[in-house]
Amino acid sequence: MLALIASPVWAEWTQIAESNDKGAFVVYADLTSAQRAGGRVKMWVLYDYESEQRASGTNFLSKKIRRDYNCREAGIRTLAFSLFSWNMEKGELLRSYNQPQQWKRVQPDSMKEVEWTVACAEP
Repeated sequence: MLALIASPVWAEWTQIAESNDKGAFVVYADLTSAQRAGGRVKMWVLYDYESEQRASGTNFLSKKIRRDYNCREAGIRTLAFSLFSWNMEKGELLRSYNQPQQWKRVQPDSMKEVEWTVACAEP
């Protein structure tokens, strides 16, 4: 099971979006390791924050997420995520969660819609 959720040692991060709202961040995707099968794509994304964020009682600057995208039904779910103390998944690994979440519909005009569009684009 660990092999299915482990990220590549040398992820090739490609910037796909950014937000300048409160808690400004840049979103990257590892397009080279995306796995496609049966109308679905599994892909790593990285949220890199300008300032420290807080979730689950932990302060962090970057969050790496393994997502599953349903390209036929506009669905998305989180498979795993890790929080890091520094930018670009560097520093201390603060928290890790490896349990698939429920499928959710991709909301229009959201960052998850940007992720879904990138993941489901023809290679």
